[in-house]
Amino acid sequence: MRPEDFADEPPGDVEMIDGIFAFSPDPLPPELEPTHDLGTEIGDAMYALGQLSDLDTWLDSPEVILSPLVHREAVDSSNIETTTRLTLSDLYRREAGEEPGRTETERADITEAQNYVEAITAGIRALRTGADLDRELLCRLHEILLQGARGEAKNPGELRDDLVGIDEPGTPLSDARFVPAPPASVPYALRGLLQYVRSGPTYAPLVDLALIHYQFETIHPFQDGNGRLGRLLVMLVLYEWDLLPGPYLYPSSYFNVNRDAYLDRLLAVSRDGAWTEWVVFFLRAISEQGHEAYTVARKLLALRDRYWDQYQGQGTVIREVLDFVIEHPYLTEPQAVAALDRSQPAINQAIHRLWDDGVLRETTGQQRHRRYEAPAVLEIVEPYNP
Repeated sequence: MRPEDFADEPPGDVEMIDGIFAFSPDPLPPELEPTHDLGTEIGDAMYALGQLSDLDTWLDSPEVILSPLVHREAVDSSNIETTTRLTLSDLYRREAGEEPGRTETERADITEAQNYVEAITAGIRALRTGADLDRELLCRLHEILLQGARGEAKNPGELRDDLVGIDEPGTPLSDARFVPAPPASVPYALRGLLQYVRSGPTYAPLVDLALIHYQFETIHPFQDGNGRLGRLLVMLVLYEWDLLPGPYLYPSSYFNVNRDAYLDRLLAVSRDGAWTEWVVFFLRAISEQGHEAYTVARKLLALRDRYWDQYQGQGTVIREVLDFVIEHPYLTEPQAVAALDRSQPAINQAIHRLWDDGVLRETTGQQRHRRYEAPAVLEIVEPYNP
C-alpha cells in the first residue's frame, strides 16, 4: 500500500508502522451529499425490507422460512472467500450426518459455512434476550465462526495484535493492496464504531448500515474472519434497529456475485472518499437480495400450503414432518425424531408416506441409516443447482 494511491484528504490517516503503511479510518459519520438517485435507492431498499418484515406478521412458524434463508447466507458468505464452490446441498448433507467434500479444504469450507449458521443463530438469540451489540458479543461470534475452520489458529475471539494485509493469499504485507488500521488503534476504533451502532442511525438507517459495514471492514479488528463477521454484523444491526424481525436477508449473495466491485467500492472509500458510490452499491445489494429472499419465502410457503392441502385430515405428525422437511431438505429419521419430539414409529410412518408419494427421495439405497432429500424444496432454495 502506497500513500500516493490516496487522495490528498482521504477519510482517514495513512501512517507508517514498522516500515509498512497502514490506514486508520476517521470516526463515523462522514458528510454525505443527498442526491435524488440516493433517495431512490434508499426507497427501493426500504420497500424490499418492508416486504420481508410483513412475512413475519402472518407466519405461524417463521423458522420454517428462516432456516433456508440463513443457510443461503452462510453458503454465500463462505463462497466470497473460499477457493471451493460450496452449495446448500453440501451444508444440508453435513447436517444430516454425511461427510461431503472430496478434500480436506472442501470439508473445512463446509465447516465454515456450518459455523456461520450457528453464529447467526447465536447472535440473533443474544440480541433477542437483551444482550448488547458490543465487543464481547462480536468476539464470541468470531470464535464460533472460526472453530474448526479456516483461521482457527489465528486467535479466535481476540482482537489482532499485528498488521494484516488485504490482497491475494501469499502476497507480502509490503505489497498488499490495502493494510487496515494498526493494531494499537483497533480497540479504540472498534469501540467508537459500536457506540455509533448503539446510538442509532444519523442518516437513513440503511445508509448508516452501509457506513458501519465499511468501517468494520476497514478497521479489520481480527486477524482473520473479518469478512464473515462483517457481513454477519449487517444482519445483527438490521435486527437491532428493528428493520427486520429476524435474519430474513442474505446480502452476501449480491456481494459474492459482484465480488470485485464489492472490494473495489470499499477500497475507493478509503483512497478517494467515494462514499456515495459505496452506499449506492450497498443499497442495491439490500434491495436485490430483499426481493429475492421474499420470492424464495413465498415459493416455500406456497409449497408448504400445497403439501398441507394434500395431507389435510391426516394428522398433525405428517404436517410437522412436512415443516421439518422445508427447514431441512436433507434429513434422517433420527434428526426428525429429535427435533419434533414425536415417537419413532410415528415419524417413520410419516417419512415413508412422503417417500411413497415422491415428496422425499431416499439417497443411500440402504435398508438402514437411510437419508432423504426433498427435491421440490431444493429446487427453490438451492441457487447453484446445475
